[in-house]
Amino acid sequence: MRFTPTEDQIAFAEATRSFVSRECRPDVVRAAWATGRTPAALWDGLDGLGLLALLAPEELGGGGSELELTSAFEELGRAAVPGPVVEHAAVAVPLLAALAPDRLADSAAMSGGLTATVSDVVPYLGAGHALVLESDRIRLVDLNGIEPQESMDSSRAVGRLDRSRIDTAEVLAQGPGVAAHIARAEDRAALMTASFLLGLSARAIEITVEYTSSRRQFGSPVGTFQAVKHHMANAHIAVEMARPVAEAAAWAMATDADDSRRVCSMAKVMANKAARRTAKAALQCHGAIGYTMEADLHLYLMRIWSLLNAWGTTEFHSDRVFDALGDVESDFNRTRQASLVG
Repeated sequence: MRFTPTEDQIAFAEATRSFVSRECRPDVVRAAWATGRTPAALWDGLDGLGLLALLAPEELGGGGSELELTSAFEELGRAAVPGPVVEHAAVAVPLLAALAPDRLADSAAMSGGLTATVSDVVPYLGAGHALVLESDRIRLVDLNGIEPQESMDSSRAVGRLDRSRIDTAEVLAQGPGVAAHIARAEDRAALMTASFLLGLSARAIEITVEYTSSRRQFGSPVGTFQAVKHHMANAHIAVEMARPVAEAAAWAMATDADDSRRVCSMAKVMANKAARRTAKAALQCHGAIGYTMEADLHLYLMRIWSLLNAWGTTEFHSDRVFDALGDVESDFNRTRQASLVG
């Protein structure tokens, strides 16, 4: 198993960072909070970068793998990029490529991006259309007319679908074979959400270090106080420990490894814990100003807290890891008992 990125993967991540640092400044994120929609220039730029269609067939601008996408999503997180980037690039595009390829070439259907959900609660209403993933069926649901509900992150406008809207929506694919594609898409979404959270956390740490280096109390920058240093060091360590797990999950997904589901769940658990620790430490070190919309940190905290439960909670993924390890232990015990009998 290799964890060292190739030159092409590094270059793609650097290109992504360069683009979002120019085109997704905090004022752009705040604009998305005000409208509930992703700015068209930002979305078109991500599309032009090749990120949104990376997992599409090569003839449609794709040809990449989860390895490139994972590193790029961390860069998106560092800029708190608004919009259904996970749902579109990691869920909708690969599902359509496998099950309804004609839709990938349909510019009207893909315009503005697609969001996705496994329940009647759908994020990013501004996308216009959503893929609703049922056990062995995928529906394309029109989101027009759905009123956004109150949510922690206004740039991630959330609404609820009524059952009749779902039941009357177009069925894009169904059948026993569809379930496996859906399961893989859910794993990939958990992984990309984990990478996005790591990017959010890394940038929140940087913002906090910058703030505590200039904020003075008792004649000294508060960043020189040992307690503040420990908070930031622990948050940084948590992020650095979670990143290799996300890289391992990307490798497992890209190579169709048997344990890819377990490793994706491990990545989401580690990223959730790192992000939760970072958010708590960053807010504590900022003090009350961290709660205000005027502080850039606020954009990162709200996104972190809204994504902790996206595509599986910490508890959900922890249980899945424990179940998988239980199966491994059972296999080991059966093999051991057989050897003793023999």
